[in-house]
Amino acid sequence: MAESLTRIILDTDLAMGEPGSPVDDGFALALAVADAGIRLELVTTVDGNSNVRRVTELTTNLLGVLRQTDVPVVPGADEQVNPAAAEIVARVMSEPGELTIVAIGPLTNIAHALQVEPQVATSVHEIVVMGGVFLDPARSAEYNFKCDPDAAQVVLDSGAPLRLVGLDVTEQVHLTRADADRLAEHGRFGRFAADHTVGWIAERDSCALHDPLAVAVVTRPGLVAWQDAYVAVETGPVNRGAAHANLLTQENPLEANCQIATAVNADAFRELFLERMAALR
Repeated sequence: MAESLTRIILDTDLAMGEPGSPVDDGFALALAVADAGIRLELVTTVDGNSNVRRVTELTTNLLGVLRQTDVPVVPGADEQVNPAAAEIVARVMSEPGELTIVAIGPLTNIAHALQVEPQVATSVHEIVVMGGVFLDPARSAEYNFKCDPDAAQVVLDSGAPLRLVGLDVTEQVHLTRADADRLAEHGRFGRFAADHTVGWIAERDSCALHDPLAVAVVTRPGLVAWQDAYVAVETGPVNRGAAHANLLTQENPLEANCQIATAVNADAFRELFLERMAALR
């Protein structure tokens, strides 16, 4: 019997293709396409690395490079309109338990969807988030949470099944300049990605693969260690966007509202990632 596919909605502030911009979100989209266990059904875009209109253009262009022009791209919040939230609600509610949301940008669209229809929380299969930093209370707020901390808190309060992959682990997985050079030998996407990766790395030796790890754990959760936790986000003016993780070790602990990644098998992830990227043409 064939393995069932995990059907996902990818919510992203993708920047790959903009000179000098981060590339990990583009690699996350590519990994969603390359993973035989994933069916990418929808991409929604959100303000973050750029404004939502530019993110939508870059996402559509990259799907063209990946030869995935049949995947719909729906933009998120633009002034008072959020087509992405409406589409997320429509799709999740029409097939309860079937769709996984992978959110690799600010959580604006996901929060809006949950506010429009709170039952999205019980109808989504799960929500996997790249965001936050949980194990080092001295760290400042992570970018995705800092962009829209109110949205992050809405998602955490929703009761949806949540897995959070934060900087604690994503900073341990890297793509080197040598890796980028090798990618350039593997087809149209490899050349495109390698060019923009070299531009992003600049004087550094490597860049972290934050967003691809969040995609990878959808079908391979064992790449990371998971810990039940209660997470809250600062929404006031002080340290806005900072995440506070209670690991429920005290007597009479709070009820968990998520699982957080606490460690990663970096070598296994790296092998998987490079193999999948080399297979794209």
